[in-house]
Amino acid sequence: MPKTQRKNKRKTQRKKRSIRNRREAKKYIELLNHAYKCISSSFHDLLDKEDYLLLPYLKTGFNRGWRVLNDKNIVKEIKCNSLCMTVSILNSTLGNRKKLDDLNPLQKLYLFFISYLVQDSKLSKKEVDLKHALRKLDLEIQYQINRKNDYIKKGDNRNIKKCDKVIIRRKEAKEQLIESIGKNRSGLDRLFKLDVCREIDCEYLHEYQMEKGQKYSESYSKFCLNITELFKGVVWLNMNLIFNRSIKNPFHIDFSQDTLDLNISVRDTMNKVDIILIPSMEMYNNDIFYSDKIYEKALKGKVKNDNYWVYTKLNKNDKTIRKISIKSLENKHYVTAQLCFDDVDGRLSELQQANETYKLFNDFVKGEGKLPVLNRIQKSIRNIGGNDKYDLNEIIYNSITVHWLYIHRDVLNEYISTSVI
Repeated sequence: MPKTQRKNKRKTQRKKRSIRNRREAKKYIELLNHAYKCISSSFHDLLDKEDYLLLPYLKTGFNRGWRVLNDKNIVKEIKCNSLCMTVSILNSTLGNRKKLDDLNPLQKLYLFFISYLVQDSKLSKKEVDLKHALRKLDLEIQYQINRKNDYIKKGDNRNIKKCDKVIIRRKEAKEQLIESIGKNRSGLDRLFKLDVCREIDCEYLHEYQMEKGQKYSESYSKFCLNITELFKGVVWLNMNLIFNRSIKNPFHIDFSQDTLDLNISVRDTMNKVDIILIPSMEMYNNDIFYSDKIYEKALKGKVKNDNYWVYTKLNKNDKTIRKISIKSLENKHYVTAQLCFDDVDGRLSELQQANETYKLFNDFVKGEGKLPVLNRIQKSIRNIGGNDKYDLNEIIYNSITVHWLYIHRDVLNEYISTSVI
């Protein structure tokens, strides 16, 4: 084949590949735009056709997110998120799929956020550079200036003076960092800590891509400035599709809808989603939570050696629940919830508190009294870091748990010994 023909053929192949990529990117950009509109109730698109540049990054995230979801050594604790129970159920739903290709585009977008937001031990040791730390400090200064202006309108001289003092301290801190080239961090370590939920930290992590050119910089900047809203919008769409069986297409979800009614009984869901309950330290250590059976006495003895047990297999007919050693669990991932009984009066003696906790847990097992229900997920606006951000909250009535995770059996023992006990 002549050289000119080979050159034209390569050019044609590149053009076809570019068209395919743009078409595929359009699918995900439209989903992200809809997710953003749903969380913000906005009528405007966030991303446009030029943001097809994000496609390789998103696809890398799909694959990495799938690996993270199935990696038994990684605890699926997703940052920027207050939907512990909701997200754990979503993780379990996707984790039960056999392969990545079984997921639809919206589920793959959720995987991308798993890849970015799950706590990474290597990433958590990194720090932002001086340039980005100074940008954080500038935001803190601007926040105080905005507050001061509000107080000026109200004629609140006392708070005006407070803001002035904070502004002076922040400006002095900025000079301290600049003069020492970031070496003198006395009292300023917070500025260098990496927080993937913050837009400045997100831009720092994507600095390499953003330096490729103006278009890359604009696309990644838009993505980072709205990273938490996009994540929560994608969660919102996924949960609507899971719990509203009448909706098959995410674009049929009205972005003016601000509440997703669920009314999911935690007790009814336990065996359906492989939920296991992690006792509190009080429950592990107190004899009242053990029967006289040799098996249960052995379980209590093993706790001293950091070999823990959990509650599982709730039998609603017999109104019983099993204690099982973690080592005896099946070799798979579980949705876990840490037991916590906030209704117990902290002014009571330790023995009285233990008795009250025992009664409340027994009521749960028997299905008596006030039982925990995931009532709804609702949109809200919350002030985060001085800025109003769109958020999602799960409303759980009569909760007896404090934290939900998607975690593999093999790391559960270590997790309990470091995070529960």
